[in-house]
Amino acid sequence: MLKQIRFRDITWIDVESPTKADLDTLAKDYDVHPLVLEELVKPSPRSKLDVYTNFLYLVLHFPLCQICYAREENLNRDSQEVDFIIGKKFLITAHYEPVNALNDFGKILESEMTLKRYPPELHGGVLFYHIIRELYVSLELGLNAINDRLREVEKKVFSQQQREMVYTLANINRDLMDFRWALKSHKEVLESVELAAEEMFGTTFRFYLRSIIGEYQRTWTLIRSNRQTFLDLRETNDSLLSIKTNETMKVLTVVAFIFLPLTILSQMLSINTSWFPIVGTQPYGFFRMAVLMAVVVAVMYWIAKRKKWI
Repeated sequence: MLKQIRFRDITWIDVESPTKADLDTLAKDYDVHPLVLEELVKPSPRSKLDVYTNFLYLVLHFPLCQICYAREENLNRDSQEVDFIIGKKFLITAHYEPVNALNDFGKILESEMTLKRYPPELHGGVLFYHIIRELYVSLELGLNAINDRLREVEKKVFSQQQREMVYTLANINRDLMDFRWALKSHKEVLESVELAAEEMFGTTFRFYLRSIIGEYQRTWTLIRSNRQTFLDLRETNDSLLSIKTNETMKVLTVVAFIFLPLTILSQMLSINTSWFPIVGTQPYGFFRMAVLMAVVVAVMYWIAKRKKWI
């Protein structure tokens, strides 16, 4: 599906799941190189930048976060790709599923066509700046959602719900890893764009790229902050679980220590014989045995108490 929005003398073309007809339109109307058209047929495995005579071809991956947007379906992927073809008088974005940030930007652009928000000398690079800024802002919303989840986890960790939080922390860690994997190469790619775009758009475009890299750095700082919070919470949760487990094992060990002699004694007293000391045929043999067991329990308990096992 191909959508075009014309703003002043600049055209933004947004293509979702490009078809052959869409690719033919891009080749005919915007002179897109055949190698780039071939790249648009299917997703690329990594972020990159290719420089052509009349445009820059940029591939970036952005994370998908189930926790952030309350998705209930199981996703088989952890990121979504957005391809940018940046020309002087046009900007083409291509993706393979709906991207909310691009839809929102399209609505903003259509509503502000008569406003003076954008500079007089508008070109595809400036439009790219505003779009990618919108994408990074949408990621910040997702990271803030993760931060809210971490705050909830913190309350539950200290409310004796450590076992329930193990799975929740694992899900949060998965989303944070998705963010890190998708965004880790953005800085290098954007710095390459800064070098390549100067010749096409002039030296003033460097300031736009510096601002984009600043947006990226802010997003990356949020990821690192959430990651550190997650690590601290996981360590605290594991420590509390370990304390609980140790206390349980301590109680079981003391119980076994106290009752093991009783088990041995009861086995001895259960031997089938007509004569046995203390019990045998003696009067009150059963009561004597019960008293003996009580004495053994008291002695073992005193030993455990003296050694501060309990």
